[in-house]
Amino acid sequence: MNVKTTVICVGTELLGGKLNSNSAFLGDRLSSIGLEPSQIVTVGDDKNTMKEVFRKAVGESNVVIVTGGLGPTFDDLTREAMAETLGRRLVLDRNALSQIARYFVSRNIDMPKNNESQAYLIEGAKLLSNPVGTAPGQLIETDKKPYSDKNEKLLVFLLPGPPREMQAVFEASVFPALKRIETGIKKSFTLHVCGMGESAVDEKIRPIVEAERKLEKGVVSFTILAHQMIVDIKTSVSGEDELLIDETLTNLKQELRDVLKENIYGEGRQTLESVLGELLIKNKKTLSLAESCTGGLVAHRITNIPGSSLYFKQAAVTYSNESKKTLLGVKEATLKEFGAVSEETVMEMAEGVKKVSGTDYSISLTGIAGPAGGTSEKPVGLVFVGISGPEGPQAHKFIFSGSRIEIRERAANFALDLLRRRLLNNTEVRKQKKKK
Repeated sequence: MNVKTTVICVGTELLGGKLNSNSAFLGDRLSSIGLEPSQIVTVGDDKNTMKEVFRKAVGESNVVIVTGGLGPTFDDLTREAMAETLGRRLVLDRNALSQIARYFVSRNIDMPKNNESQAYLIEGAKLLSNPVGTAPGQLIETDKKPYSDKNEKLLVFLLPGPPREMQAVFEASVFPALKRIETGIKKSFTLHVCGMGESAVDEKIRPIVEAERKLEKGVVSFTILAHQMIVDIKTSVSGEDELLIDETLTNLKQELRDVLKENIYGEGRQTLESVLGELLIKNKKTLSLAESCTGGLVAHRITNIPGSSLYFKQAAVTYSNESKKTLLGVKEATLKEFGAVSEETVMEMAEGVKKVSGTDYSISLTGIAGPAGGTSEKPVGLVFVGISGPEGPQAHKFIFSGSRIEIRERAANFALDLLRRRLLNNTEVRKQKKKK
């Protein structure tokens, strides 16, 4: 069955630059079951515009997923707009009202009167419970699509807009329902690369892409996405023979690993910081940080990983020269002769925090994130990363492009990747010594 899927994200704020993480999440989850959206549309909080978009979607698609506009305020118009589009009434659902009331009682808060509006469902809709918020979802199912002469089944899902709530309702109620739709089999994996640019990755993997684009009973697709000095390679295989699909995926993954080698740091939901943490635990090593231009960003990412207390001991944000001297022991002479953004300073920072914390390894960063502060000798984007371990300190120089936020993110990625590579190399050296 050829199932056309449309995702509609409601919210004027999404048109004004707010990050729409819902579209990325839904695109990924739907693709995993062969329902890759044919279009993802963003529409503002205008009822007439919403009705135009809804009417086109329900007339052309088999599955329509709408996120946002289910709140209790005057600009939450999704329920009303979809009801009018389908020619149905809004009716109060007592179960929905009870769930919303329990949400407020559990938090010892009086329920505002306007939250009752969230308990109105489109006539004939199935209630989709929201375990983490007040806006329940809805499923409207018809055997004949409106605005179409085709006798095809239509599924319309209305989901809350806040990502945490949307994901909870989707996983509990929407995903199981959609998995029952027969669309064939589609499986995929994503490899994460750091240390190579997008074009360099493309050059390496192009022979594999060209050779494996078509299967006898399936189709292979590749996607490359570059972001903040990381390149993601998503490989998907679809078809009818699950054994053939699994075998093809296994072979392709190995081929990609053979050509990209240690530049691949992980796959799936692995991150640089999670992979680094696994290596530190495996090697029974500890880590400390000294950050200047990144302002604690690296520490934040590392401590986001559950269990990071096993290997992460200490961090210092030494933004000023004075803090570099007093907290890390950077020499006054070093700062005067070479400056805060220099190879010499970053190595002393790494050595200083390693000594103070008593860890096996340390990472230090200093640089010019901009937009001001750069010179011809030291331009905006110049970053030095220091890595100190049993072999002593090493400094690495980079010049990143982008905004202040992008430079900081890229610096953090490279710093984490540098230590990852150092640990991988040390592990390999130990293996070779054991063989001898």
